[in-house]
Amino acid sequence: MQETNTAFAGRPAAAMPTKRKGKGLWKRIMMNWELYLFIAPAFLYFLIFCYGPMYGIQIAFKNFIPTKGITGSPWVGFDHFVRFFHSYYFWDLLWNTLSISLYSLAIGFPIPIILALAFNEVRNGFFKKLSQTVTYAPHFISMVVMAGMIITFLSPSTGIVTHMIEGLGLKSPDFLTDPRWFKTMYVFSDVWQSAGWGTIIYLAALSGVDPGLHEAAIIDGASRFQRLRHINIPVL
Repeated sequence: MQETNTAFAGRPAAAMPTKRKGKGLWKRIMMNWELYLFIAPAFLYFLIFCYGPMYGIQIAFKNFIPTKGITGSPWVGFDHFVRFFHSYYFWDLLWNTLSISLYSLAIGFPIPIILALAFNEVRNGFFKKLSQTVTYAPHFISMVVMAGMIITFLSPSTGIVTHMIEGLGLKSPDFLTDPRWFKTMYVFSDVWQSAGWGTIIYLAALSGVDPGLHEAAIIDGASRFQRLRHINIPVL
């Protein structure tokens, strides 16, 4: 018995399980190769277009010289960051970035949820499909075309919205030239383009609500607003 324990004591205990674990992993991969082939396009997309460009982040720590490229440019460490933090406009830039981010979050987060809840309550099929198409169609418009549409709508001289406001006897603001309107124009143009796509995601979540919950709530006398508040919103 003592000899047996001595023999096992000198044996690497983790070697065998690790080897078996590796073999088991490859065996599972080969058995489910169709699933890995199915997910390969999405994996390659993120690898090439999302993680691949992160290679260029090192430019921030180098004195980049185009003729030498990224790898040939000398390292400067945090010199660029130190110079930026001590620049005259640092606090203005920081405030603009934070304020625009918070503004976008405050406006862009609830609007898709509100639209999804509203569309979910529409019973007219044609109107529901038309409204959904109108809201998420801007998502497929390129940024260049979107900018051209905004200029067409809000131009001080030829803008449609500008002429409508002036037609009502009011003075139209300078949407495209007044700095005070920049954040609003930036945030709402982004919401206009992306809110419809977010609405589809929330509508998909609402489609998974158990109809029995609404039936039970109706039997208990709950109004449509109460069902919206206590069933649909918690699901989202």
